[in-house]
Amino acid sequence: MILIIDNGSQYTHLIKRNCRELGFEAEMLYAKADYEQVEECLKTGVARIILSGGPSSVYTDPPNLSSMICQKVKDGQIKIPLLGVCYGHQMIAHVWGAKVAKGKSAEYGMGEVEIDSSEVIFKGIPKKLRVWVSHFDEVKELPEDFIKLAHSETCDVEAMMHRTKPIFGIQFHPEVWHSEHGEEIIKNFLEVSEHQK
Repeated sequence: MILIIDNGSQYTHLIKRNCRELGFEAEMLYAKADYEQVEECLKTGVARIILSGGPSSVYTDPPNLSSMICQKVKDGQIKIPLLGVCYGHQMIAHVWGAKVAKGKSAEYGMGEVEIDSSEVIFKGIPKKLRVWVSHFDEVKELPEDFIKLAHSETCDVEAMMHRTKPIFGIQFHPEVWHSEHGEEIIKNFLEVSEHQK
């Protein structure tokens, strides 16, 4: 079972569809739901958590399920693979102490991303991708204990992963069909080992 936290993105349903097309059942909770609902889902054997994108800022919107989940993953209370997309990516960086702020310009549409490390979620993915971007804020620096996986001309941290834990963040939207190899990126995450570095 994949637990998806809907942070208000118009694309969240595409994450759920991607999971199901890849053979994984998925449950979706809205970010403003009670945390008790997350606890109930975890009891049913949730194997992965995905935090969707959304229009909010990490500085003005929390606390919500995404911020609470990130904190519990950081504290070691939740020990399953975590993927943040766009706002979810920014929330991971924020909870781990990195700076999130407005980018040079708001981005909406197609952009080119360059892969810096073909590890784990970018395994088998070409070095350059055309992807769908939709965001105002961006991660300005890597959080402590994270490594950069991708960058673009406008955003230095397009993707990142924790050095020792299965925690990943992606600024662009792999779930949108416009993004090249997006389904493969999601598949790579869904197949991550809980102990994989």
